[in-house]
Amino acid sequence: MRRTSLVAPLLLIVLGALLLARTLYPELQLMDYVSKFWPLALIVWGGLRIIELMTWAAASKPLPARGISGGEWVLIVFLCLFGLSLHHVQGFSNWWPDHVQIEGLDLFGGERYEYPLNAEKASSRAPHVLIEDFRGDAKINGVDSASGADMVRVSGHKTIRGVNQQQADRRNQTSPLDITGNADNVVIDLHQVQTPGSARVSATLEINVPKGSSVEIHGRNGDLEINDITGSATITSDNAGVRLKNIGGDARVDLRRSDLVHMSGVKGAVAIKGRGSDIQLEEVGGPVSVDGSYFGTIALQKLAKPLRFTSPQTDLSIEAIPGQMNISSGDISATNVTGPMHLSAKSRDVQINDFTGPLDVTLERGDLNLRPGLPLGRIQAHSRSGDIRLSLPAAAQFTLNASTNNGDVSNPFGGGLALDAKGRHATLRGAVGGGVAIEIETQRGDITVQKAVAAGSNTPLEKLDQ
Repeated sequence: MRRTSLVAPLLLIVLGALLLARTLYPELQLMDYVSKFWPLALIVWGGLRIIELMTWAAASKPLPARGISGGEWVLIVFLCLFGLSLHHVQGFSNWWPDHVQIEGLDLFGGERYEYPLNAEKASSRAPHVLIEDFRGDAKINGVDSASGADMVRVSGHKTIRGVNQQQADRRNQTSPLDITGNADNVVIDLHQVQTPGSARVSATLEINVPKGSSVEIHGRNGDLEINDITGSATITSDNAGVRLKNIGGDARVDLRRSDLVHMSGVKGAVAIKGRGSDIQLEEVGGPVSVDGSYFGTIALQKLAKPLRFTSPQTDLSIEAIPGQMNISSGDISATNVTGPMHLSAKSRDVQINDFTGPLDVTLERGDLNLRPGLPLGRIQAHSRSGDIRLSLPAAAQFTLNASTNNGDVSNPFGGGLALDAKGRHATLRGAVGGGVAIEIETQRGDITVQKAVAAGSNTPLEKLDQ
């Protein structure tokens, strides 16, 4: 005789009770409760099945081969899909994107409703402005006070996605724009996180603050821009694009994910941490620290103080970058940089031109092209697999020790350098004027030591040593 389960009848009773409650009390927000507590059905289901199995075991009845049948597994899958979809549509989940757009059709997000935002608060000339738990786009501008009155002014609009106007209105009421604190510490909060369906509430703000302000933003997602303040700028966000311009103090950015971090005219220190795509830094007066995984291009220009860049693939420290440096997934190029410079990378082609000061480069794999300027600093370059080309100024004085274990060595530079080749192993040693030490080595690859060609020159390499 086939035993039946109590689970299905009990689920029918619960479903019927919910529908009856919705019929008797139309104002009951039934879908909100279901979207929040639907996993409870799985817990109750599993608990009842355990009780059934324990009851059968206590009665010495044979137990089924499987605790849950194939049909029940199918029902569980459908219940999970339904619960997750309802949870997201009601706005309680940030697992999925806020909306999916296909040829103009907006799925999951509901209709858009906009609400204007305006508020202001008196402040001191140099307040600390904190934006709490923000979701959306914000532009913060430092402005000169008018008639001696220092104010923090907020304008813009709030965008709310909802199934209907009533739901959007409820979410609007629970996410008011508040400006609190005192004259020295101003707090801007839209209460987006505390709002049911917070993933559906975003804002676009323009905020004017006194020029002497320091700005701190804690965000969830969106584009954030800060301009023309003499204080510091601090941004922490799950997912954001960041643009900072003319910052008088330090700039600190901590992002789980970003498409672009752009900073220019920062007088203090810069610290960037997280994951993302592109980074652009220019005209930074203080030391720079970049720590994380970035898969786009890192463009650096006019950095007056030391740079430290650390990623799973690259470890770089350099004294200053008066010129420029670009770091991408497969290449590193730099022009007019100042050492000491230390670079360790796993798989990149590296080209460094017009550098001064000591240089230490270690590559796991990749070609290395070095063209130092005068005065020469000590150079150490090592590659496990890749060609090395060293282009030295004609007036350079140095002591050279170059070797390859599996490759060729060529010497268009000439001078007092002695070439010694034994099979695939070759060395080039000697001194030209007895200057600084240069040591280059590759396990597998060719080495070329030549005289640097002046920009715009068409002189063939074979004539450079004459």
